Amino acid sequence: KLYTSGSYRLGVHEPGADIDCILVAPNVCSRQDFFGSEYVPPDYDGDERTLTGVRDPMSLAEIIRKHPDVTNFNPVENAAVPILTFDWEGVNIDLLFAALNSSSVPSTFDIDNDSVLDGVDAATEKSLNGPRVTNLIAALVNGTPERYQTFLKVVRCVRKWAKARGLYSNKMGYWGGVNINISVALVIQFYPNACP
Repeated sequence: KLYTSGSYRLGVHEPGADIDCILVAPNVCSRQDFFGSEYVPPDYDGDERTLTGVRDPMSLAEIIRKHPDVTNFNPVENAAVPILTFDWEGVNIDLLFAALNSSSVPSTFDIDNDSVLDGVDAATEKSLNGPRVTNLIAALVNGTPERYQTFLKVVRCVRKWAKARGLYSNKMGYWGGVNINISVALVIQFYPNACP
């Protein structure tokens, strides 16, 4: 199953923003299947230098990389949250991988159920937290359509304000999207009927 998270899922994305996606797979699929790492080609001659950067041609990473509409492909396998980042027809996609501790992903799979975290590795837990946190934020501000619209307006205003002042960047130690989303959701919990 494929899930979205972050600003795209909440409806507060802007032009040029990325789309955060999480591929949830059964335990028969491994991170090596996703990234194509540890692949040894059939014509391997014993020289380990020839294995550098070689990926399984049947891996999802290689299938995506070879697609004609994909540019700026960058696999980051050794990060705390392993990710494939690429542009698909000019839209930046961040694709995470989560392997469940079960042999299938049922059609009734509920990503918000805490039991999905049982027996998974740390990288999978962090990947699953993206859509789980996004769903929780959406649930906290979803009392009425007006309340959700207030949330969207305030988030957009705070982001615009922070970006205009160079204060919007997790990488630089400032607040990023999820921090602003959580803070605005909290304020809306305190003042559910306030105008934006």
